[in-house]
Amino acid sequence: MRNNNPYPDEPTSVQATRTGRMEDIPMKQASPPSAPIDEPNPDIEIAETRQEEARTVKYAIGKLNDFLRWFMAVLEVTLAIRFLLRLIGADPNNLFAGFLYSLTDIVLYPFSTLIHPFSVRRDQAFEWSTLIAMLIYFLTFWAIRRFLHILVTGPDDNAE
Repeated sequence: MRNNNPYPDEPTSVQATRTGRMEDIPMKQASPPSAPIDEPNPDIEIAETRQEEARTVKYAIGKLNDFLRWFMAVLEVTLAIRFLLRLIGADPNNLFAGFLYSLTDIVLYPFSTLIHPFSVRRDQAFEWSTLIAMLIYFLTFWAIRRFLHILVTGPDDNAE
């Protein structure tokens, strides 16, 4: 077939094209009827709401876990400083030492009569009760944090 187009530079949309017959074009299969697009699916919305609530609870437990880790670190460091100050015989009338002793007396109260401190001098003591309290508080906070970690992880995540 010879091209009789006097304007070959024109776009092809303007040029004449050869088309096949309609019978040669395969027919598209009809899709099954589905829910209209405009109607929201309540099951999907409920599932999304539950996932969002689960993410919120997981976030809150994670933040609580972070707070417990921070609190445990501050408590352990404070008790360690008290132990060192008592070991070297820091004067309890000093502003810093007095404040630290008063602050830590509160958390050491349950352990105060467990073991009496071994004294070399009047203000110097090796406080076993402080070391025992540090161990007990560490184990308690570790157990609570581990429990919270188990709450927010699935069975597959704990296998590690």
